[in-house]
Amino acid sequence: MSEKPFWAGKTLMEIQNLDKRVKVTMENGDVFIGKLVRRSRDTDGICSLSMQLDAHRTYLHVFSAESFDTQPVIPSYVDTVELVDDPNYERIEEADDLQEKDIAVTLDGNRYKVTDVEKDRNRFWGRVYGAVVQECIAIGFNAFTYGLRPKPQLPDKPGLWLDKDDAVWCFDGDLLRQLNDIEDAWSVSRTTQFAPFRPAKVVEA
Repeated sequence: MSEKPFWAGKTLMEIQNLDKRVKVTMENGDVFIGKLVRRSRDTDGICSLSMQLDAHRTYLHVFSAESFDTQPVIPSYVDTVELVDDPNYERIEEADDLQEKDIAVTLDGNRYKVTDVEKDRNRFWGRVYGAVVQECIAIGFNAFTYGLRPKPQLPDKPGLWLDKDDAVWCFDGDLLRQLNDIEDAWSVSRTTQFAPFRPAKVVEA
């Protein structure tokens, strides 16, 4: 864990825009994991971010601030609030380790799909993650906080699988075999070059 919490120096809006799962440890040792949400109704002029705990909209109050443009505080009954890494992504700590197709998170909480990295100019090019418009902007390494790299999707249960080129593979739980090459068996770790895989439906196979 770093010396400063991830939310230090950020406004309430910037924390909300991170759109990340968090782990909240209470003063009594209880731990809750979930996503921060903005309450529809705040009282006494105080803005807040809370964690929705169940379908009945029971909330755990996590952050408060005078406005969404100011830095928040956590209540006395909350000990720590930490980011929880997504198991589908590898975390990138240094900007010059970025690669094409990584997701870069900047100081303002925005996310960008990396399209190019110019290490000699200390910048990368990216477009807003999830945006339909393909416009890219140059972003300096000094605006980078961390990056996310999608982990290869590999077969995790026995059955038929399609690789990135739609070739059919059979996975028995230990080894992979292409259906047109029954002599050669591959370990899952050797097949990352064919990822991402997806389960094959009977009509596809």
